[in-house]
Amino acid sequence: MSEREKSTSKRLISVPSDLLEEVNIASVKEDSSASKFIEDALKHAVKMNELGVSSNQLIELCAVLNAYRVLGGVFVPMDVLTYLTNKAYTEDKAAFQAKWYDSGLWYGKFLKEKFTDPVLTFKSFLEATRWDLSEVDVTHDTRSGSIKLRCISNVMTNQETELLVKFIEGVMHSLGYQIEKRDYMRGIAAVEFKK
Repeated sequence: MSEREKSTSKRLISVPSDLLEEVNIASVKEDSSASKFIEDALKHAVKMNELGVSSNQLIELCAVLNAYRVLGGVFVPMDVLTYLTNKAYTEDKAAFQAKWYDSGLWYGKFLKEKFTDPVLTFKSFLEATRWDLSEVDVTHDTRSGSIKLRCISNVMTNQETELLVKFIEGVMHSLGYQIEKRDYMRGIAAVEFKK
């Protein structure tokens, strides 16, 4: 079979009728046919697979980025953030830390209301929005009920690490957790919480 014949050949795929109805509704919103909508969706799924991203990861990433947008989050170049952090620390360290904590409280309330597993969504949120973090791990000890959140960065300053911890504390307090243990230094933050 030639390349042209391969590209134009068609195959039937069984699709549940309720899903097909949702496809019809979505394709109308995009001013497209159902066939074109499905073909594009399949092409995108293959591209994501080639990038090493599963469809579940992509959906989670989109949900997290949408939440970030709704909450008023913005991406700021690292050198600008470092400059502003240094300036704010010099002027009023306590107020600046309180602002990060309060922001965490707000984000935590939003995550709690919008997502079934807000702790894992928060992990995804940190991975998606904090490109300065090379690692984000969440460990849940079901016996003790504790959750340990660990973040690692090779570019964060002491001040930025401290502010990240304040933000994490705010989020986790909104989710009903209290601090059990806090350990951080430049670029490494490990905070343990318990309900």
